[in-house]
Amino acid sequence: MLQAFVAEPPCAVCGRPAAHVELVAPGARPADWQRWSPQQRDAYNAARQRHDDQQWWLLFSGIVAGNGSGRPVDLAEAKRIADAFTQPYRYAAVTSAGFYDDAGFCGECDAPYCYHHWAVSRTGYGRCPRSHGKSLDPHWWPDDL
Repeated sequence: MLQAFVAEPPCAVCGRPAAHVELVAPGARPADWQRWSPQQRDAYNAARQRHDDQQWWLLFSGIVAGNGSGRPVDLAEAKRIADAFTQPYRYAAVTSAGFYDDAGFCGECDAPYCYHHWAVSRTGYGRCPRSHGKSLDPHWWPDDL
């Protein structure tokens, strides 16, 4: 049975979260709702009201970008994301979730890294601590390969 969850794969270097992936159940609030500012809560509530509040909701913060107040996901996508983020976190599973930056994972290292350990250029292209590179920003194409 699908359950709401928060996944924050720890950086292989320092242990900080490489990304924040949260699947919020229909009609529910995010896990850290009490710490959200009134502005964040208003934006979240407005986004949920624009869509059917009785569906799964995805909150994502990646290395250089995220999805803000979140977005609705259908049951099939929610299951795919939940399956991708079962521990232990592995690149092969996480990449199946379809996040543009693979939630901070370097595929060649099979390890996640936080923003501080990805050397990210102004275009959003990043290199992990072992110098493997990829685009980490969905809005830019790397011109500094």
